[in-house]
Amino acid sequence: MNLELVSRELVDDDSIPVSEITDRIASWLQDQPDRGVGEAVDCLLATQDERVAEFAAQYLALLPGLHTQKTRVTERLRIDEDLVPVAGRLVPWLPTQLLEGMVRNYVEGDDPDAPLVDVVYEVGLYHPGLLRPHLSRIEDPDIRLAMMSGAPDAYVPAFVERWRQEGKIGALDLLARMRTEAAARALLDLRDELSDSAQWETFVEMAGRLPDSAERSGYRPAFLGSIADRGESPHVMGGVQPGEVPLCPLCGRATARVLTLSAADLPFSLGGGDPVFFWFTCRCYVVDSVAVKITPDGLQVFEGPRGAAEADAQVVPGERSLVLEPHPNQLGISLDATGGNARHQVGGLPRWITPAPHPRCPECASVMRFVASIDSGPTPFGRLNLDGTLYGFWCDPCHVSSVLHQA
Repeated sequence: MNLELVSRELVDDDSIPVSEITDRIASWLQDQPDRGVGEAVDCLLATQDERVAEFAAQYLALLPGLHTQKTRVTERLRIDEDLVPVAGRLVPWLPTQLLEGMVRNYVEGDDPDAPLVDVVYEVGLYHPGLLRPHLSRIEDPDIRLAMMSGAPDAYVPAFVERWRQEGKIGALDLLARMRTEAAARALLDLRDELSDSAQWETFVEMAGRLPDSAERSGYRPAFLGSIADRGESPHVMGGVQPGEVPLCPLCGRATARVLTLSAADLPFSLGGGDPVFFWFTCRCYVVDSVAVKITPDGLQVFEGPRGAAEADAQVVPGERSLVLEPHPNQLGISLDATGGNARHQVGGLPRWITPAPHPRCPECASVMRFVASIDSGPTPFGRLNLDGTLYGFWCDPCHVSSVLHQA
C-alpha cells in the first residue's frame, strides 16, 4: 500500500466524514518511515486526483520546516490547474521567487476565479507585500483586505479623514488592520472621538499597541507553531499538570494544560516565568475564559472551582510539543480567522475570529499582552479536543495567564 491507494480507499467511501479521513491518513503516515514525509511528497509528485492531493498537502502543512520538499511539490502542482489550489496550504514555507511567479501568473491571466486564486489568497495572508504592486488588478475583496497588513503610512491620513468627515467606523477598522506603528499612533490620538471605549481599545490593540501603556500588544518576533512529538521542542503541549487546576463550574470536569511556553527558549523577555495555559475538556461552554496565576506553590485560580487534574481530561492528544519557526508575516495577518485550520502561533498579534479587546489581568487590572494562539483542527497524532481558537495572554509582572476562546 502507498498513500495514493490508502487515500482513494477512504475518499471513495461516502460514509466516512472528511475529518475522519484526515485523521486516519495522518495516523497511517505517522507509522511510515520519516513520519510519512517521503510518502506524502511522492504522492503529490505523482497523483492526478485532487482529493488525494488535498489530504497529502494538508498533512505536510502540519509538519514544520521541510522547505525543500514543500517547494518541490509546489513546483509540480503549479503546472496542473486541477491540483494547483492544493499548493495554497504550503505557502508559509515557499520561497519568495516561486510565490512571485505564481502571483504574476494569476494577475496576467485576467481571470479572478482562476485556480491560482487559492494560492494568491494565502500569499495575501503571509506575504501581503508581494501582492501590493498588483493591487489594481486584484478584485477579490478578501485578498484586497489581506493587503492591509503593512500598508503604506500614506494611507493613514485618508482613513482618519474619512472617519472624521463621514463617521465611517470601517475606516478605523481598516486602519487597525494595517498593523503598523503609524496606524497605532493615529488610533491612540482618536481616543476622545470614539464613544465606545471597548471598540477603541480593540482597534489600538489590533494595530499593535496597548491602550493603557507604551508597550506593544504582542511580543516580537512572531512564530508559526506546529504540534510535534514530546521532546522535539521545549514548549510543552498537553500532558498532566501537577497539582490543582481550574474545573468546569457546571459539570466539575478538570481543565487540561494546553501549552507551557519555555521562557528561556524564547527570544523575547518573559521575566515572570513559564506561561501555562489551560482550557476546558467538556462541552458545557458556560465560560469563555480561564485565568490562573503561576506561583512557586502551584496555580492560583481566579474564578470558579479548582481540583485535581485528570489524566484522561485532554485538549491535546497526549503530551506533545510545539515547534516554532519564523512567521512570514511579522506584522500580523489582517483577515479574520475561521478556526479549524491548525494554524498555531507564538508571539506577534492575534488573528481574531471576531476582533475583541484583550483581557485585563485579574490581579493588577492592566491590559494583558497576547503571547500565543492554538487553533483547532488536526494534528499528526489525532484531532484537538477543541472548536475554534484559543488565545493566550500574559501579564508578566503578575505571572498571570489568561485564555480566551472564540469559535
